[in-house]
Amino acid sequence: MAQIRAGAKAQVKVGVQASPGLKLLARMLELNAQQLEQLLAQELEENPALEPTDESQPFTPMFQPVIVSTDTGDSEEDSENTWFEEEEVSEDWLAVPPLELKEHVREQLLLNLPSELHPIADYLVESLNPRGYLQASVEEVALQLNCSPEAVMRVLAELQRCDPPGVGARDLRECMLIQLRALRGNPQVDQELVELTYRVVKDAWQELTSARLSAVARKLKTDEATIQRVLWFIRNTLSPYPGDGFGENLALSTESPPIEPDIIVRYRKPVGLSVELRGPSPETIRLSRSYADQYLVARRADSGGEKSFALSREEREHIFQYVSRARIFLQALQQRQQTLKRIMEVLVQRQFPFLFTGDPRFLQPMTRAELAAATGLHRSTVGRAVRNKWLQLPSGSLVPLDVFFDASYRVAMLIHQIIDENECDGRSLTDAEIADKLAEMGIHIARRTVSKYRNRHRILPSRWRERSRLIG
Repeated sequence: MAQIRAGAKAQVKVGVQASPGLKLLARMLELNAQQLEQLLAQELEENPALEPTDESQPFTPMFQPVIVSTDTGDSEEDSENTWFEEEEVSEDWLAVPPLELKEHVREQLLLNLPSELHPIADYLVESLNPRGYLQASVEEVALQLNCSPEAVMRVLAELQRCDPPGVGARDLRECMLIQLRALRGNPQVDQELVELTYRVVKDAWQELTSARLSAVARKLKTDEATIQRVLWFIRNTLSPYPGDGFGENLALSTESPPIEPDIIVRYRKPVGLSVELRGPSPETIRLSRSYADQYLVARRADSGGEKSFALSREEREHIFQYVSRARIFLQALQQRQQTLKRIMEVLVQRQFPFLFTGDPRFLQPMTRAELAAATGLHRSTVGRAVRNKWLQLPSGSLVPLDVFFDASYRVAMLIHQIIDENECDGRSLTDAEIADKLAEMGIHIARRTVSKYRNRHRILPSRWRERSRLIG
């Protein structure tokens, strides 16, 4: 009889962990101006080592052309604030940034595709909504990237094999089928029930969603009790929203646009465009001088000097903790400003015609990856920085910063323009007619795509637009 041996094996895993400053910066980048003000107010209340200054002016406007130095400046050891040294900082007050769905999926997808398909992968990932559904058709992606539909389908198939199961689906039925395929071979799940559920979703979806269980049973040649087991399995095992649980995107997506813009672009004669970043800047807060002095005293006491000024252990820990926390907060606020400054520099240079006129026909298609390459920033940094931000154009109109990276925003703006220019006589254009007008502008999309973009951006259908005009 073979002997059974039991043992324990220890493994040491080495990984890279983000510093407290990087975690706070990631959190700050995702905040709009109003949310940043709330965070600043909270930090001033909780950290006695910080105090407000008399400086409440917005960020100094940049003029076109903009020249921004990427030099990081002197090192900390050479700076005048030599009392700022690395300390052990408690991370309890820093919330770890939530795992981002798009970055999670992108990392998996790019590993399984050749480099020539990476642009398609990036486009599909950026077209995922917060719940994990794909909001771009194969034809739209092929048209936008000037590639074959077959290449897009290849990348889409790989996307739908990524975690979380169901990501990349285009509707609820496809989401369920993807999850069920992922459960095949899982020894912890009843495989017979998985296959039966797959057949129900694939072959009797209409009957199932209409709650006609007897019709489902007849179609699958089984009884209603078995279909009830299928329903229980769907409710308790499958998820209609594969993106739930990733970050705070869902909460952000349901918010109404901010009342105040985060970035204002103005036209100033004769220099051109100027850009103003709204919200708190590093000049609005500073380290408390009393805490700075006590920090120096504590450091000298640690080095053996000025014993008469030695502080108690509790006082030293209090000073070190809050001064280090203040330092991290100030550095993150400064880095956030510099990041937005570099992004706006590139956008002003590349999107000058659109920013100057506000005409969506002048929008130049870009991806976040292209902006990251132009700024020297990481793609995840760019993604966080442009999220949940609104831009005010010289015309006074507000557009989301995502307008530069999402083809649907550009098309929606053009649909608005077409409606404003062609429905003055009282007759409303159909989606097919709008598609024809877009084709005249060089944008060839199907009527159903017009309808999809119109619904996504809350543009009324033709009959409701006409009724709205009649009512006044």
